[in-house]
Amino acid sequence: MSCNAIVTGASRGIGLEAARALASRGCDELLVARDRAGLEEASRELSSKYGVKAIPRPADMTSRESEAIVDEARSLLGDIDVAFVSYGNPPCEPCEPADASWDDWQYAASMYLVFPARLLGRLARVNGRKATVILVSSFSSRSPMWPTGVSDVVRAGLPAMAKLFSRAYPGSLRVIVLELGSFRTPGADRLIGELARREGVSAEDYWSRVASMSPLRRLGRPEELRELIAWLAFSPEYLTGVTVLFDGATLQSL
Repeated sequence: MSCNAIVTGASRGIGLEAARALASRGCDELLVARDRAGLEEASRELSSKYGVKAIPRPADMTSRESEAIVDEARSLLGDIDVAFVSYGNPPCEPCEPADASWDDWQYAASMYLVFPARLLGRLARVNGRKATVILVSSFSSRSPMWPTGVSDVVRAGLPAMAKLFSRAYPGSLRVIVLELGSFRTPGADRLIGELARREGVSAEDYWSRVASMSPLRRLGRPEELRELIAWLAFSPEYLTGVTVLFDGATLQSL
């Protein structure tokens, strides 16, 4: 059976690892991000290494034009089996919550809530197959931290969205929220670099501090992430409307 996927944030970081994981399972993909050059490089890598169709589609997930992504993916690939929804952080982060502007909060809401809701809605209405949708979040959405407080607060709504759409459209959608711990991605490097600069320490020292938050005393590894994503995408149907925490026991609360 063929597999068709949409992967957002696919030019680098978590989204690119997801694209690799799904390509390893034979999925043709529509790769979505703002970075055209990064998407084209990812497309070449996936096509060459895995022999799949990987189509770059530059788009801004905070813009209404991103509503066309599901329809474009279906016209290019056919009905969608998997959608992996990843995104960066709001440009203001790391920022003090009190200093985040109206536009900062609106940007985060558009990217983390409005775009996934519209993607889920379109899949429910037009897709000819039951799609598994994985929405990326962070362990810190359960206990917001000031440097990423805007994204933490807004993404706290994703479990409710997964529950709503999984219950409302059980024949069309299976929705899973994936709350991640710390992985060293380009976006995380930018964030950690800025925090380290503000404290007058090296980025490597700051990363060591982040790694020590897990009792494993390390960060998550890309191969672990790829393994989990590949499994979740094709996991049992009964796993739906849930939130999966993958953080190396970093979160201390239940």
